[in-house]
Amino acid sequence: MEKNKKKWLLLLVAILILTNVFTFALATSGSLILGNRMLITVDDEETKNGIIKLLALKSQIEEEYYQDVDSKTLMEGAIKGMFESLDDPYSAYFTQEEYESYMASATGIYEGIGVVVSEDDNQNTFVIAPQKGTPADLAGIQSGDQIIRVDGEDVTTLGVDEVVSRVRGPADSQVTVTIARDGQEMDFTLTRSSIETTTVDSRVIDGVGYIQISEFASNTAEEFNSQLDNLLSQNITGLVIDLRSNPGGNVQVAVDIADRLLGETVVVYTEDKDGNRTDYKSDAAEALDLPMVVLVDGGSASSSEILAGALQDTQAATLVGTTTYGKGVVQIIKGLDGEGGFKVTNSEYFTPNGRNIQGVGLEPDVTIEATDYMVNNYFTDEEDVQLQQALEVISQK
Repeated sequence: MEKNKKKWLLLLVAILILTNVFTFALATSGSLILGNRMLITVDDEETKNGIIKLLALKSQIEEEYYQDVDSKTLMEGAIKGMFESLDDPYSAYFTQEEYESYMASATGIYEGIGVVVSEDDNQNTFVIAPQKGTPADLAGIQSGDQIIRVDGEDVTTLGVDEVVSRVRGPADSQVTVTIARDGQEMDFTLTRSSIETTTVDSRVIDGVGYIQISEFASNTAEEFNSQLDNLLSQNITGLVIDLRSNPGGNVQVAVDIADRLLGETVVVYTEDKDGNRTDYKSDAAEALDLPMVVLVDGGSASSSEILAGALQDTQAATLVGTTTYGKGVVQIIKGLDGEGGFKVTNSEYFTPNGRNIQGVGLEPDVTIEATDYMVNNYFTDEEDVQLQQALEVISQK
């Protein structure tokens, strides 16, 4: 009788173990959890030792630190540090709140002041461009401004994501942003707003179509096509595409716009670290049969450079202005099932002629600087020397 009890007990234990193993295997391949214990498989000794060290230090902090600490905050800080170790301003880990904020801005609707920013190798945050009509734009914040304080607190070297999280906030609330420009500090007290940017604007200037793209959001290609159709219905004799101070956005949107302009060609291609190439092609039956000029400057970045580079390489358009920003890398963005998300640079992109402009930018065919008046004031079409040069180029084609 006692022997049978032992057999049944052993069988029950075996069933419980197998059940736990099977249940967890359905959720996570290569790992085993029993209670609070986890068995995982790692692919190298450094990773194993790193995990052991991380957990040991976490325990030490929880035991020795003079205040109570939150375990989740500690772990998210460690994960952030892993992304920061890449020394790549475009790769980052987001907490859930940060991820939701980032994705909201990617759709073109968010609450803040309306600046697109990046960071240098020392994690200083610079304005790539203010978005047209936003509080930052109306107040006079400019491309190249360095954000050094937010509400009086030093944010130099904190990195772009931390600066963005401090600058953003509920609509109608105020934030004071201190910027450095040409060796001087300037304070801007701004009222945040709900920002839903219209990304395309157009009009006819002396018989020439003018179309400005402020960023490449999800609806930009549709807006572009609609406004281009309107311009064409007015029998324009040429087209100026203004990408100045356009910080970029969705790569596919830039390709979709190129599809309307270029006919069948490679618009851009990417290569990952293993040399795997992906081509992004325009497959329209024919190109737009009009003389074209693209206006660019130091605030033209990312997808702006993809479109401008494709138009320049295929000789479909003349680039006028100043050297572009020089962002020649591509990121993927992924969510983590309600536990935050991340973005990481996964490839470089190249223009149709094989140019990678990371850190270099695109050189215009006709170089012309904005005047000091243009930099510091709102200006008319007649006062816009770069636009006037573009119209002159079209008149000679």
